[in-house]
Amino acid sequence: MDQENELSPYDFSNQGSLSDPQLSSDGRYATYIRRVAGRSSIVWVELDAKLTKLVRDAPVRSAHTFGGGVSQLSGDGKTLYIVTVSGGIAQVDLASGDQRTVYEGPGVSQISLSGNAARIAAVVFGDRIAVFDAEGRADPIVVSERERELKSFSGLPSGSGYFLTDRPDFVFDVTVSSNGELVAWHEWALPYMSWQQSQIAYLNLGGAADVQPSISVCAGGDYFVSQPRFSPDGKRLGFLAESHSYLRLWTADLENWTAKLVVDESFEHGGAPWGNGNRTFDFSSDGESIFFSRNEAGFGRLLVADLEASLPAEIAKAHHFGVKSSQNSLIAVRSGAKTPNVIVTYDLSTLERREIERAYSEKFYSAIAVEPVAGTARHSSGLYSFVKPTYLAELAEMEPIDVPYRLYRADGGAEPIGTVATFHGGPTDQALVTYSTRIIAFLQAGYQVLVFDYRGSTGWGRSFRNALDYGFGIAEVVDLLSVLAALVYQGLAEPGSIVVNGGSSGGYSALRSLCLTKGLFCGAIAEYPLINLADSVASTHRFESRYFDRLVGVLPAQIELYRRRSVSAEELDDVPILVMHGDCDTVVNHHQVQRFVEEAKRLGRAVEFTLFEGEGHGFSSPEAVEKEFLAYQRFLAQIAAGMGRYSS
Repeated sequence: MDQENELSPYDFSNQGSLSDPQLSSDGRYATYIRRVAGRSSIVWVELDAKLTKLVRDAPVRSAHTFGGGVSQLSGDGKTLYIVTVSGGIAQVDLASGDQRTVYEGPGVSQISLSGNAARIAAVVFGDRIAVFDAEGRADPIVVSERERELKSFSGLPSGSGYFLTDRPDFVFDVTVSSNGELVAWHEWALPYMSWQQSQIAYLNLGGAADVQPSISVCAGGDYFVSQPRFSPDGKRLGFLAESHSYLRLWTADLENWTAKLVVDESFEHGGAPWGNGNRTFDFSSDGESIFFSRNEAGFGRLLVADLEASLPAEIAKAHHFGVKSSQNSLIAVRSGAKTPNVIVTYDLSTLERREIERAYSEKFYSAIAVEPVAGTARHSSGLYSFVKPTYLAELAEMEPIDVPYRLYRADGGAEPIGTVATFHGGPTDQALVTYSTRIIAFLQAGYQVLVFDYRGSTGWGRSFRNALDYGFGIAEVVDLLSVLAALVYQGLAEPGSIVVNGGSSGGYSALRSLCLTKGLFCGAIAEYPLINLADSVASTHRFESRYFDRLVGVLPAQIELYRRRSVSAEELDDVPILVMHGDCDTVVNHHQVQRFVEEAKRLGRAVEFTLFEGEGHGFSSPEAVEKEFLAYQRFLAQIAAGMGRYSS
C-alpha cells in the first residue's frame, strides 16, 4: 500500500464523532453533537450558502454515533434542550450561548420535546418516564407507573401471552406529541431482553400531566417492538414491530386505533436497541410520508414511502442514522464501507445531498477502503477435521443453517491471503456495512476481513435471531466454520492463515473458536471478552443480568453447561493471542480476564494482555485507542511474518 496514504495508530485515535442531528421546522437551522478527545460540544449551523457554524460548549451527554436522544431542537431552531453529563436537563440559547437549568438531575438519559416547546418527556433512571415543564415552572411528574390496560391496535395481534401490567424494569425512546398531550415509550421487564418480549405504552394526558388516565399498551407482547414516534400532527404513531417475522415499520391511526405495515418486504428497518435514541425513521412535516433506513443484508439504503400508497422510493444508498425531517429537508448521519461518517442533508424536492460536517480528517478519504462482497455459506462440515474430537458430537447437534457473510478484500484478487475473521458483539446485533476503522486497520495490515452474521444476529428476521437460543458458545463457531469452509473451497482462504477476532461476546466467541479447534487459526484478538459465563451473569450490569437465560440456560439449573461453555485456558490452541480490557468495565468484569490470562501464561500460551486504566466496555480516550491500534498493527505484522509465537 502507498505509505503516504497509510493511517497510523495516532490517526485512528485522533478522530471525532458526530451524532444526534436535529433540524428546525423550516429547515433553516441544524444542530448536532461533536465529540473530540473525550469532550462533547454543540454545533449550531445555519443552513445557508455559507454553512455558518457556531460551536457551543455545554455539558451535553455524549451519544453513540448511531444513537442519540440527548438533544432536542425547538421548532424555530434557536433553542436546544440537552441531557447533561450529570443526568439533568438544560436549555441552551444557541445565539448567545446562555444556559438555563430545567432539571439538575440525576437520572435522565433521553428526552423528547413537544412541538410547542412546552413539555419535555424524559427517560429517568432507565426505568420510568417523567414529564417536565420546559420552562421549569412546575415539578416533574412521573407518568409511567399508572395502571395499564391492554388495548392493541387492530391490525396487530390482539392477544398477548406477555403483558406487563406493573411498572417496567426498563424504558427506552420516549416520544411526546407536538401539542404535548400524548406520550409513548418502549418498555419491558426482566427476565426478557427487549427483542424477546416488550411493548409500547401510550398515554393521553389530555393537557394536564397531573391527571390520572390509564396507560394503554398498544403494541408488542410476544414480539419485538421499538422506536415509537408521533407524527407532527399527532394523528399517527410510528413504530417498529416484529409481529410478522421481520422488524419493520408500522404506523397507527390514533383516532381509529388501527395499525398497518408501511412496506411489506423481507427487510428490517432497525436493529436491536442496546441504548436510547435510535432514530432510523421519521415522518414528513405533513405526516403523509415517512423516511426510513432499510437494512439490505447488512447494507443500507434511505427511502421515503407515501403512507397511502406504501410504495417506497430511494433517496440514497448507505446507512442513515438519526433521521430527522423538516418542511423541505432531511438530516442524518450517513455511513458506509467507503463513506466515513458524515452529517448530511437532503433537499426533499431535488434529493440533492449536501455535506454539513465530516467526522474524519481528509487523510481517511485517501486511505484504503473497499466495498465488501456479500455471500451466503451453506452449512458445511468441511473443516471439521480441525475440530477437537471431544466437541464433534456437540457440533453435530446444532441445526444446519445458511450463514450470510461479507468479505472485504483490498486487492480484488482470487488468491488466498491472510484472513481476519470477526465475530460481531452482542451477540444480538449485526456487523452493518458502515465505516469501520478496525476493518481499515486490518486491510492496511495486508489481510482480508471476514464479517458474518452467525445465527442470533439481527437483520434476518425473528427465526434467524432466535436460532442461537441455548446454543451460545457452540452454534456461532459452527457458523464460522461453515463460512470459512466456503472461502477455502473458493480458494480465498487457507487453514492456518486465519486470525479470529472479536470484542465483548465476539471476543468470547473468538476464544471459544480456539478451544474447539486445533490448527485452523494462527492467532486471535479478543477485546473485553467474556471468559467465565456464570461469573459474567453474576457481575454484569442489570440490563443484561438475565440475557443468558436464553443464550445458554437458566441458572442454577444449568450451571454445568455454563462451566462447559466458558473459555478454558487449558483448551486453547497454542497460537498467539492478543487480549485487551478496561479496568472500569461494568459489563464484563476485568478480573475474570486477568485470571484467564495468568492461567494461560502459566500453561505456556503466548498471550499479550493490556489493561487500560480508566477505560470501560470499549476504549474511548485517544491514548487508549492509539495503543489499541498499535497493538493490532504489531500483532498482525508478526503473524504475517510467520512468527510462531508472540513475544511477551
